[in-house]
Amino acid sequence: MTKLATSILEIIRMMIILMVVTAVLGSIEHQILKSWIPWEGLYFLFLFAGNVCWFLVLYRNRLQFSGWYRSAETQRKLSGNATRTIVALGALLIAAPVILTWITA
Repeated sequence: MTKLATSILEIIRMMIILMVVTAVLGSIEHQILKSWIPWEGLYFLFLFAGNVCWFLVLYRNRLQFSGWYRSAETQRKLSGNATRTIVALGALLIAAPVILTWITA
């Protein structure tokens, strides 16, 4: 029962942190990008996907070690290559609205 309870608490904690991180980063990125490019509604999907990628790296490399759920499988960091790849993918997704605007202009 305690494993189930701690895993549910960890999922709730992860979702709350994800919502806060994506909301804060998304609003900052939106303010910066709308001064550079004409903003369209679907660009938020790119920002959200990029911020989720960055949150994945942050959670797997730092935040999972301070949570409630403890398991041997969850106590490993992402490899260096995986971290670099996911961070680069997140940066590409966040830059996608600017790239798409330049391509279509």
